[in-house]
Amino acid sequence: MKATTSGTGQGRTYGGQSSGERQAERKERLIRAAIATYGEQGYRHTTVSDVCRMAGLTPRYFYESFVNSEALLIAAYKAVTRIALETQQAAASELDEAEPEARLQAMLSAYYALLRDKPTAARVFVTEMSGISPAVDVAFDHGLAKFARLLARTLDSEWRETDAPTLRETGAMHGLLAIARSWIARGCEEPIADVVAMAMPFCRLLIAKDSSPAMRDGNRPT
Repeated sequence: MKATTSGTGQGRTYGGQSSGERQAERKERLIRAAIATYGEQGYRHTTVSDVCRMAGLTPRYFYESFVNSEALLIAAYKAVTRIALETQQAAASELDEAEPEARLQAMLSAYYALLRDKPTAARVFVTEMSGISPAVDVAFDHGLAKFARLLARTLDSEWRETDAPTLRETGAMHGLLAIARSWIARGCEEPIADVVAMAMPFCRLLIAKDSSPAMRDGNRPT
């Protein structure tokens, strides 16, 4: 194979790809392999060699892109989160003129259909991010916050996020997560429409207003 020097500053070119492009392709292969492998056997039971074997790469190329398995887990989670968000946004865009709750129902239906139809990706998003490390916890919280913002803005276009998640937002998102985990563990037995109906009240919590001035001020009522 003839090698040439890339004019983009990304190193030598082989077969029309620069070294930077080849590295990016290998990184993407590792992420896809991680999603599949973590989904099948769990993060804690998966080694770097397992992921590399699935990707068709040697460990040398793993450490070219990731410092350790946790970094790959976070990258896999971000990839799954991006897919889930894009799926929900696409579902909502088809109902631009509909009422907010109808758009939210469509988004949730698309989300749960994705969890049902892509079980390996669902496992990475729903079950594999708990109790690994502080860095993984931070990535997980950021992912949940993105979902919270999307759901809240769908229900209320004037909703504004705060610097830190409120207790209500945290409760709502972990309630949705608990529903998803239980549903997946049960083999997605219940119809999606039933799961969406259970999830809707948690979504409404995201934009609920405290009725008591004392509670809004952080004081206990007397």
